[in-house]
Amino acid sequence: MLKLKKYLAIITGMTILFVVCGVSAAEAATLQFKPSSVTANPGDTFDLEVVVDAETKEILAVDALFEYDANVLSIESMADGTYLEIAQKEFSEQGKGYAAGVVQQAGTSVTGKGTLVTVKFKAKAAGSTKVSFICKIGDKTESNISEASIDAPDLIDCSSNGVADVVVGGGSAPTKAPESSSTKPTPGSLPKTGMLDNVLIFSAIGILNSIYNYFSYKELSYLISIVLLIPIIWYLGFNKEAQKYFK
Repeated sequence: MLKLKKYLAIITGMTILFVVCGVSAAEAATLQFKPSSVTANPGDTFDLEVVVDAETKEILAVDALFEYDANVLSIESMADGTYLEIAQKEFSEQGKGYAAGVVQQAGTSVTGKGTLVTVKFKAKAAGSTKVSFICKIGDKTESNISEASIDAPDLIDCSSNGVADVVVGGGSAPTKAPESSSTKPTPGSLPKTGMLDNVLIFSAIGILNSIYNYFSYKELSYLISIVLLIPIIWYLGFNKEAQKYFK
């Protein structure tokens, strides 16, 4: 009886977790540049850190896609930060850069503030530009910050993301972000971001691994049997066609 109560408590807890994750509003997190303003001369190089600010939220993965004026700047290199393990870096397309990071182990997460990557820029010519994140809420092909939960919702607050103002060789301060023909990467150049799809698989592996380590083989068999019975009971309870065979 005690074991049955334990199984029922676990199933109830998992059900509540799914419901809460599905209906609760996702809290916000942001991407920032450090420093937020740079003055340079043509030929100079300088670093901009891509900083993730998750505050108290638990994070699984981050996509950072950003743009700048390729007439003024170019990217020389990207160095891995310490906030997440870097899965991908790309800056072959002029005017855009991309970095993706994910937690090192399934079932883990990170929080607070940290550097995703450090981008080394070169000042090409006099002028000014804003380095800004390409971000649209609900679009998995742009910048994303994935929460450590079962459905891994995107927590990013696009309107609060940071911008870096760069002035080269006495140019005037930039007044708007660089114009782009599309907010999505050009086919064949920058990759599709979409780390969220992989994060869902990653978090599911962590949950299954934790369950496997906690229960014995016999207990797992009982638990799986009970979980499989739930949709069957629900179907029999609400399907009138099925009910007539038991009358």
